[in-house]
Order: sequence, then C-alpha cells, then structure tokens
Amino acid sequence: MSSIQDYIRTIRIIDGHEHLSPPSIRQKEKADFFSLFHYLDSDFVTAGMKRGTFHPGTSLTNEEKARLFLTYWNRTKNTAYAKSFQLAINELYGESTWTEQGILELNEKVLAATADDGWYDHVLDQAGIDVAITLVQSTKLNFARFKPVMFLDFYFKLRTLKDVEAVEQSSGVRIHSLRDYIDALNVLMDRYKADGMVATKLGHAYWRTLRVEKPTYADAERIFNRLSRLYLEESITQQESAILQDFLIHEVIRASIARKLPIQIHTGHHETSVSNNGNIITNSQVTDLIPLFLDYPDAQFVLLHGGFPYMFPYLSVVKNFANVYADMTWMYIISPTASKQFLHQLIEMVPQTKIFGFGGDYNQIEGTFAHAKMARQAIGEVLEEKVLAGYMTEDEAQEFARRILRDNLLEFYQL
Repeated sequence: MSSIQDYIRTIRIIDGHEHLSPPSIRQKEKADFFSLFHYLDSDFVTAGMKRGTFHPGTSLTNEEKARLFLTYWNRTKNTAYAKSFQLAINELYGESTWTEQGILELNEKVLAATADDGWYDHVLDQAGIDVAITLVQSTKLNFARFKPVMFLDFYFKLRTLKDVEAVEQSSGVRIHSLRDYIDALNVLMDRYKADGMVATKLGHAYWRTLRVEKPTYADAERIFNRLSRLYLEESITQQESAILQDFLIHEVIRASIARKLPIQIHTGHHETSVSNNGNIITNSQVTDLIPLFLDYPDAQFVLLHGGFPYMFPYLSVVKNFANVYADMTWMYIISPTASKQFLHQLIEMVPQTKIFGFGGDYNQIEGTFAHAKMARQAIGEVLEEKVLAGYMTEDEAQEFARRILRDNLLEFYQL
C-alpha cells in the first residue's frame, strides 16, 4: 500500500486557505520564534496562560519568554497543535533541545530565516505547495505564489459612524446614503478582482450567528440612516445592526456572483486566541446557512473547516446542495483522528469534484509546512484503508488524492 503514500508525496498542492503575510511583511515585523505559535497560542491560553502574553510589544525579555514557553509547552505538548509546531521546528530548523538556552538558539535561527529572501520559496518547495490562497486583508501581496482572498466583514459589521467612514476612505466613494454604500462595495470588489482576488470570505461566525435573514431595502435604510446620524463615539446595538448586516451580506453575495467569485465561509470551531464572541460555538452551525444556499443557486459557497464539530449536518448539506463545496482547511491539525474519520465519510457521501483537501490556515509559513505533511499522511492512510477494504482501486485512490489536493482547486479558483 505504500505506493499510495508515495504518490501523494509527489502531488504539488494548491493550498486553499492561509493567513500568510508576504515575505516583505514578515521581514518588516521581524518575526521570531515567539511569533510562530498561532494555534498553539490557543492551547496555551486554555492551559492557563494570560491572553496576549507573546504578542508583539510585550515588555518581556526573550529569556522570560523562553521560560514561559516551556511552562505552557509542558502543559500542552500532547495536542495536535503542539505536534504540528514541533514537526515544523524539528524539520525546518533541525532537532533542538527544548530548554531555555535551546529556545534562545532557535530564536536566532528563526530571525535569520525571516531575513532570508528565499525562505518562503524554500519552505513551500519543501512542503510541495505550488500556490497558496491567503487572507491578510490586502490584495497587494507581491509574492507570485500567493493569491489573495478578502474578508468582507469590515463592510457589513457596522456599529458606528467610523465603520462607514472607513469604507468611504477605502473605496473613495462619498457615502451619504445606503445606495452610496452599496456603490462603494462594487468599487472595492472591482478593485480587488483586478488585483487578483480569487474569492471573498465571510467570517461572521466569529462575532455573531451565521443565520442571515432577508430584510427589505427600507428596513436596512432605516438603520443605516440612524447610524449615519450618530456622533463618532456613539454606536448602535448588535441587535439593531443585525438587520443592516443581514441586508449587506446579501449584497456581498450578489456582488461575488456578478464577478464569478466563490464565497468562503468560516464554519465550526472558534480559536480562543482570536475569538470575539466568547467561543459561542452554536453561532457556527452550518445548517443556519441553508436559507442562503436556497436563495443563491448561482453562488459557489465554500464551507471551511468541515463545520467541526458539526460534521454530520455539514456532510448532509454539502451532499445535497450543488452550490456548496467541502473544504478541509485546518482540520488535520485540530485532530488527525477526527479528520480521517471525516474524510472517510466525505469519500462515501460527496462527489470528489466538490472536495478541497488542504488549507494550511496558518499565519506563518512554518505551520503551513507541518500541516501539509500531516495532511498528506492522513489522506494516504484513509485511502490505503479504502483500497484495502475494496471500496476503491489504487488508481481511483490516486485520482481522488490528486483531485482534492490540486486539480479541483485549479479548476474552481481558475488558477
């Protein structure tokens, strides 16, 4: 069965979702060892670390950071987030001694890598990744192997007059009315598309429910007019703003359809290190999106993260709706076991052309490297089991792997 794993190692991945800044930004920020934690930081927080301990600008010395890292590492080193982190460090920087001095030496190695103009290409080549779709809230990436996607939450998360003014400034459109505000969206979308944006993203599950009602223009205009008459420091409530937010989400979807842009949507788990809603996981249930899927049969909705932990309804939704696609971004690092069980069920339930098998979802390239390695291993193990059980031939297993790791994404995102 090793021939399946061998074949999967040869596939040049198209990475469907990242948060990787381009090399120039990493160099400007002088990213070091303590900048690489990302998901591990969430485990540190839930293991008792004060939120923001390792954020840039802290007054801690590197020695103090190293001691704190070791304290929380020893509490969390069993998790898959920790295993991913350790894999990245060991394979990209060499086996290291996990002591205070060892961490300080690693820090110097990471700083040297950050300063290396060829580091990103080196790591992507080691990971076997040709192109990564990345979300850093800019379409000006200046790195040939990255393609931008943009959060549109800033457009519809309106609570204050400052939120409107930010869109006015970004778009260059003078905003006096809701109609002007919609015009500003179209200006921004045209600009983003011209810059190479390949999809839009809705991340509202992190700060409100996924469910979107269908208010009228008059309902939304009433709220917009009230907001536009606020003082700069005043705000409307989330309950009142929800009507306007819902209306504008519909506008974002229509604008995406008009430009033939897929719509990525966060579903499922919230990372505690970045969550703004107190980790209310029930806000992220994929079934709350069904009215949108029915409203927009011409849209292409990509549901990120397999809806974890709501995988069973997710599977049913993706199977039943022609305009909805499954995406396993992030899943292998939350739990290789759960991701393999989910992939077994995807194979049995969902057409293989509707499955996107990998998105690193990291904010540093080292995490992407480790995640890609974990994903290849998990996918290979699942396909070996399917072949052994007689469910697929080896040729079918190889075709499936090539589709979910490369061909589907090339076709879908028109890369």
